[in-house]
Amino acid sequence: MKYFVMLLIVACSFGSAYAKGLDFDQAKILALKNSQMIKAYTRELEASRYRYDQARGGYLPKVFLSETGLRTNEPGSAAFAKIAQGKFDMPYFMTEMADPDHVTNYETKIEVLQPVYMKGKIYFGIKQAKEMENASQYTLERVKQQVVLSLTQAFYGKTLADTALAVTRKSYARTKEYYQTSKRFYENGMLVKSDLLVAQSHLLMNEGAIREAERQVEITRGQLQRILGIKAETERTWSIADYGFLEDLAYYLDLGLQKRQDLKTMENYLLVNEYELKKAKSRLFPEVSVFASYAQNGEDLFGDDGDGYAVGAQVRLNLFNGFSDFNHIREQKSRYLSLQNKIADKKLEIEVEVKDGFYSVLASQKKMQAAKKRVEAAGEALKITQNRFKAGILKVTDLLDREVEEKEAELGLYKSQYDLIVSNAKLLFAAGVLE
Repeated sequence: MKYFVMLLIVACSFGSAYAKGLDFDQAKILALKNSQMIKAYTRELEASRYRYDQARGGYLPKVFLSETGLRTNEPGSAAFAKIAQGKFDMPYFMTEMADPDHVTNYETKIEVLQPVYMKGKIYFGIKQAKEMENASQYTLERVKQQVVLSLTQAFYGKTLADTALAVTRKSYARTKEYYQTSKRFYENGMLVKSDLLVAQSHLLMNEGAIREAERQVEITRGQLQRILGIKAETERTWSIADYGFLEDLAYYLDLGLQKRQDLKTMENYLLVNEYELKKAKSRLFPEVSVFASYAQNGEDLFGDDGDGYAVGAQVRLNLFNGFSDFNHIREQKSRYLSLQNKIADKKLEIEVEVKDGFYSVLASQKKMQAAKKRVEAAGEALKITQNRFKAGILKVTDLLDREVEEKEAELGLYKSQYDLIVSNAKLLFAAGVLE
């Protein structure tokens, strides 16, 4: 246990060098702020809200203003233009209408159309737009959770890479010391050349391990900077995300079925399809609207030689359109039933993901416990081997083997710590409650 405490102190010392770096909570704020995907889906949510407002506008009257200019000597058009201006009499129809002079007419017209019943297109369209807005909200929440999960993997992946580099450098320093001791022993005839070569090979392998660890540091740095949305160097501190864990699978399964945003999104789209089916059935009903217009006609622009208004109502019933409405109803019903089956499958998928996350956490906890014991055992074994090597009881190869075990145990401990943190995050992501 003392040796494990010492390792944690070493880890904290790595973090002290990064005192000016971001902790996990600060990194999360930055990632959520800079994520391009979050920005994109935020715009999608805004668009869905505008679509909802647009749908509600269907109940409001439609008002149109038009200005039409006409110059013609075609008998029928010229006659109608004269009629619109109020300038006509029997002599005109008897003598001039057959071969009229050019007639100029400007019509200024205001029209108002008020839908009364549009076969459910407006009513169900509003409800569909609202469900699509809700679906966009859930999708945005899911994207945010995906960003947090990616940040967790990248943040602690960078921390793990930094720690692995420090552990490897520490092992390299010890291996170099063993090599120098072996070299002196060999020069004094106390060690055979094969043992010296083994010590040298271990030293070279550790040099290679340092290069690999440095590569991992650069890769994880790039991944983290991509998620944070910044290119500047950001140093990390080793801080543990407090995700919490309850050893209750049923609890997480219930959470997943209640909270998963992608499931709720599909349920919203199921309602959209349900409203579309109802809208399709409403095609069989009549369409009712009322209208009014006011027009001014004259030889000059905006003239009022003749003016008047018209009001009316229109009822339109589609009696037959080649079975198009009937087949449209069947199409929407099939889509509705299809989405129901997809939702049922999604629920099963969520259960699998939650179970995978739950048992991964349990396995990671056990691996963490085993890793702690392994570190303690490897540390004690290295100390004993060092003492026996100095006493001439053991060979340098035995010491080098214990050194490898010590390094691998330390790396395994931090890897298991990383796995536990990420497993917790994946479980909460599977349950739809990662924040």
